[in-house]
Amino acid sequence: MKPNKIILFIAFVFCCSYVFAQQMGKELYIDKVNDFMVSYPDDWQLEEGQDGEITLYCPFSEEYSEDEIDSESDEEIIEEKIQINPIRWDEGGLEEYLDANFHSIDWSEFFVDFVIDKQGKEKINGKEAIWFLAKYYIGDEPCISYFYFIKMFNKVISFTSFCKEEDFELNYKIKYLEIIRSTRSYLDYKR
Repeated sequence: MKPNKIILFIAFVFCCSYVFAQQMGKELYIDKVNDFMVSYPDDWQLEEGQDGEITLYCPFSEEYSEDEIDSESDEEIIEEKIQINPIRWDEGGLEEYLDANFHSIDWSEFFVDFVIDKQGKEKINGKEAIWFLAKYYIGDEPCISYFYFIKMFNKVISFTSFCKEEDFELNYKIKYLEIIRSTRSYLDYKR
């Protein structure tokens, strides 16, 4: 083999092993009825609800023992998780959906000192997405949530993440974004 071919072969092997390593440790959730799929870390727990709603629970950190989680204490334990809801939307685009179902809600009724800190737009696997990063309090604990909305044909897939502010940057931001940005149409994937 010539040196150039050896180098190309080695580069190919490294690229293949990198792609394979990226897929290890992931689970794939497929909802054929609501036409979406999302990948998530295999150590997270998935719970299915009604109408295609799913919740992905992060593994509990070591700071909580199982006794504390199971006991009925006065202190609220913040579950770091993502809730995913597919919602049929035939009334227009994503902006109209947000006007009717996000901007019209008084979030301060649910969360103390709720404020939208950042917002933006992006494309996720070719689909329009709008996001908000909100800060609020649960008890005395400062928290952060991502609200992501992805328009897929006649559906909006909404994501709401919950996290203590101190855990967000170091532990959960990248994981939440990986999960959200892995979302794609099942039908597009099968084509």
